[in-house]
Amino acid sequence: MPRPLLLALCLIGSTALAGPLPRGVHHVPKNPALDSPSRLIFTRDNNAPNACDVELYVNQQVMATLGPGKSASLDLPNGPFSIAVAISPKGYCGGQGPGPSQSVLLAPGETRQFAVIVKPGQAFIAPMLN
Repeated sequence: MPRPLLLALCLIGSTALAGPLPRGVHHVPKNPALDSPSRLIFTRDNNAPNACDVELYVNQQVMATLGPGKSASLDLPNGPFSIAVAISPKGYCGGQGPGPSQSVLLAPGETRQFAVIVKPGQAFIAPMLN
């Protein structure tokens, strides 16, 4: 096989493999302004075992309360953050505060999505990749 044809086939094959990114993963603009806000999006599942609200913590402060099937979008400056969730202590749910936190490093203009999952007596977050 002639060398130029082989090179062309390799280039075509590599671009076909690139494909679209999974849902929840976004490219950061090549040169975003340093003060461009970043965004965290949290979506709670509909399959909760109860109707208790879930509190969303960023840097150990409650930033939002989510009911089943609800979402919250937070615009934040870029940099490191600690995120966690907890079943709300309000009403009959009687949550016990946030569980272990996760670290997130946000670049300028970056968007990240997380699923809030509730199981009997506990809540946790997981990155959404697709």
